[in-house]
Amino acid sequence: MKNVFAVLLSILVLGTAISGHVMVSPPQSKAGVTQTYELRAHNESKLATTSLELQVPAEITVLKVEQAPAGTVDTPKAGDRITAINWKVNIEPGKYLALKFEARNPAGSAEIHWSVRQHMADGSVVDWSDAPGAKEKAPVTTISAATH
Repeated sequence: MKNVFAVLLSILVLGTAISGHVMVSPPQSKAGVTQTYELRAHNESKLATTSLELQVPAEITVLKVEQAPAGTVDTPKAGDRITAINWKVNIEPGKYLALKFEARNPAGSAEIHWSVRQHMADGSVVDWSDAPGAKEKAPVTTISAATH
C-alpha cells in the first residue's frame, strides 16, 4: 500500500511541475538548405501563455517570419540579421500554437540549441534554454552535412 501511495504522490508532483513544452520542428535538417521551422508551444499549465521569445542562434539566418494566427510578431535585428523572434500571442491552458519561420541552415554539421522564453499571464517566465538555472531544456535541431 505504501508503494501505491508513493507512486501516486510522485505522479501528482511531477504532473503539476510540468506546465507545458516548447519544441522547434523539425528536429533534424540538412546543412546549407532553407528550412521552414515551426516553434510549437503546448500550454499545459493553468495560466495562459501571453508571449514567446525565440533567440535566433548565431548559426541560423532567419529569412521570413509568418504572422501569428492571432497576435503580433516583432523581429529585433543586429544590422540586417534577425536576432530574435518575439510573438505576442494568447495560448489558453490545454491548447497549443504552431508559429512558423523560414531560415537558412549553416553550411556544415551543427547542433542548434534554440532558447525560448515563455511568458505566462501571471507575469512568470518559463526559460527553455541551456543556461545555468534554467528549469527546462532548450529544443535542439541536429543539422547534418548534405551527402551527394
